[in-house]
Amino acid sequence: MKHSKIALLVSAALFASFGANAASTDNTATVNQAGNTNLATVTQTDESVDNIATIDQVGNGNAAHATQARTSDTTATISQTGNDNLGTVDQMDATETSTASIDTIGNENKAYITQQLNNADSASAAIIQVGDENTATIVQDNADGAVSTITQNSSGDTATINNHWSDNATATISQNTGSDNHGTIYQESSDSATASLTQTGGANTGTINQETGNFSHDLGTDDTLATLSQDGQGNDATINQNAMHNMASVEQNGDGNFATVTQNGESNASTVMQTGTGHSADITQNDLSNLANVTQTGSGNGLTLTQEGSDFGTGNTASVSQNGDNDTASLSQNGNSNQVVIAQNTSSHDNNISVTQSGTLNYAGAATELGGGSSITITQAGTNNSVKNNANANNYYGADIGAGTYGANNTLVISQSGSDNTAYADASHDNSSVDIAQSGEFNDATVESWFGSDNDLYVSQTGDHHLADVYVVGGSMNAVSVTQTDSYNTANVTSSGSNNLVTVTQGTM
Repeated sequence: MKHSKIALLVSAALFASFGANAASTDNTATVNQAGNTNLATVTQTDESVDNIATIDQVGNGNAAHATQARTSDTTATISQTGNDNLGTVDQMDATETSTASIDTIGNENKAYITQQLNNADSASAAIIQVGDENTATIVQDNADGAVSTITQNSSGDTATINNHWSDNATATISQNTGSDNHGTIYQESSDSATASLTQTGGANTGTINQETGNFSHDLGTDDTLATLSQDGQGNDATINQNAMHNMASVEQNGDGNFATVTQNGESNASTVMQTGTGHSADITQNDLSNLANVTQTGSGNGLTLTQEGSDFGTGNTASVSQNGDNDTASLSQNGNSNQVVIAQNTSSHDNNISVTQSGTLNYAGAATELGGGSSITITQAGTNNSVKNNANANNYYGADIGAGTYGANNTLVISQSGSDNTAYADASHDNSSVDIAQSGEFNDATVESWFGSDNDLYVSQTGDHHLADVYVVGGSMNAVSVTQTDSYNTANVTSSGSNNLVTVTQGTM
């Protein structure tokens, strides 16, 4: 092979240097350059044993730098094809058994790998860039066993991986086919952390931050895992893991979607899958053992979820499925073992569901179908309160759904405080409202506006062991008001037709 003058001079200098240094044995440096104005620099110094550095450049104006100092069994390989590419590998100090490789095809690509200080044993870093004007950075500092891989196969992509003080950490960024993607993974003090980010499409932004504050450096001490995958255009996703034993997965298929998962406690799990356009999901998990599963299809749906106040093994659970357009859900869970199920189906649009639960073992299930402009608001404080199927109700919306709207511009409001209260509310067709307020213990309310419009139903129960069953079917402009205090009152109301008025008052006022 034809060698440039620069390559020959570098090889000769390296040979002379290694021969004069007795501590530096069995080192090999090979530089091959074809083209014009290329620059290659290889430095292997001090107690570097069995090191190999290879640089191959084809094209013009390329520059490659490999530095290995005070290391043993270290390998650095740079291969560049095209023009004006820059590759730098820096392995220094006590970096044993490290392997770094940069492979670039195209023009004006940049790649940086740094492995330094006490990064011993099995650290490895690899960068492959195909296309033009890509930038990739890998930093592994004192990260024993860390493996970082960046692959970019198009143009204008930017990727950064940072493994610092991260034993057994693995970080992978893959950005393919599309262009102008930005991927970032930070792993700080995160033993056993694993992060993978894949973006296919263009102009996507993905960020994974793992900061556990763990300094024990023992395998399996935090087991943190994060996976992020985006396919489409202009998606933005962020995963923040600030404690141990968390798992987070975000997948977005479509355009203009946004997702953020923040885990500040331990043993939390969150899965977000968004398909379509313009969705947003913001999930925050504090404290312990919370679980969130979110699926959004259609377009323009939005979710805000906060889970906190839980103990280990008794975390809160949220399951959200929004399949229509421009539906929103806001959920807050504070306490132990609270559960929420939200379902807004494909024919639902511009509806809102809000659930707030504090206490223990509360359950809320809510759904919207057909039409838009409806809202469901559920507030529960205490223990064992539930909004779900009821033996006295139609239970139209599916298993364990206790608050539902079918049609447009309906309003459901449920408020429960105390313990062991149950509620079921339904407003089908248009412009109806159902309001249930219960405080005390063992109260049960079933309130339905079934196949009617412009109905107004209200139930208030204060005390213990009250029962209210209100069923309005057909017609319009009906009004029902039930108020019960003290204990053990029962109200059964059935109304059919239009323009009916019912008022029930029982107990001490």
